[in-house]
Amino acid sequence: MSSSAAFTLTGVVKRYPGFTLGPIDLALEPGTVLGFVGPNGSGKTTTLNCIAGLVRPDAGSVAVFGRAVDQTAPAWKADVGVVGETHGFYRGTTAEANLRFLSSFLPEWSDARARRLAVRLGLPLGKKVEELSKGQLAKLALVAALAHGPRLLLLDEPTSGLDPVVRAEVLDVLWEVLEDGEHAIFYSTHVLSDIARLADELVFLREGGILLRSSKDALTERWRRISFRLADADVAVAHAVEYRRVRAEHQVVSDDGDATLAHLRELGADAIEQSRMTIDEIAVAILRGGNHVATP
Repeated sequence: MSSSAAFTLTGVVKRYPGFTLGPIDLALEPGTVLGFVGPNGSGKTTTLNCIAGLVRPDAGSVAVFGRAVDQTAPAWKADVGVVGETHGFYRGTTAEANLRFLSSFLPEWSDARARRLAVRLGLPLGKKVEELSKGQLAKLALVAALAHGPRLLLLDEPTSGLDPVVRAEVLDVLWEVLEDGEHAIFYSTHVLSDIARLADELVFLREGGILLRSSKDALTERWRRISFRLADADVAVAHAVEYRRVRAEHQVVSDDGDATLAHLRELGADAIEQSRMTIDEIAVAILRGGNHVATP
């Protein structure tokens, strides 16, 4: 990846008691949304915190738009906006007061941009934070992250638990952020309904390691659920990630449907039927079994 990458992780390792992230090598180009998908405890938040400079890796390096993530030289922070699942706002003061406080730390902050986003999202700036609903808190966090015009937006479960209307409003704003092709979004989640709409590429993480990186379109094009009839015995099927059999009725999940179908014809299988899979179904198969050829 070039120095113009929105971020680069090179050999990043972070160790905690009972858990190790990495080594992770990952980069994201401007104009792209990367969905970072994995179960709770897989290392998604730790990875995001390394990019945001909130956690210092034990090994490896992190850069944002070619500048090292270094607390002693914080110029890179101007390019980063973070929206987390939890928020650190002052509960006893208004949303507007919280934004005003944050603006004092960010030279590129635009009050006009913040107010425009607040109006766009229907955020009641005059309400105290403790009086805001969960959806309104999510909107406040998004305004706070975007008001200084960052080129890289880091999202950590930003719509978890929100109702469909609020989720749609947040996603609409994120689409608008990407329109100029100069911004990038790193979207960490274990909920895939938003990712299926927003992401260009998906990275699947399990137990601190990357299983697979793929474009969303390539996944939905290649992966298939296939059923067929064959002998009343287990068989090894090419590109089968999951395999089940009830007597002569077989079913596989394939990470390359065309290759699996060709192999089944060679085996003499009949009653072959195939169906496309949703991103949710594909993700479950990857995270449960890994991206490998199963041997029954």
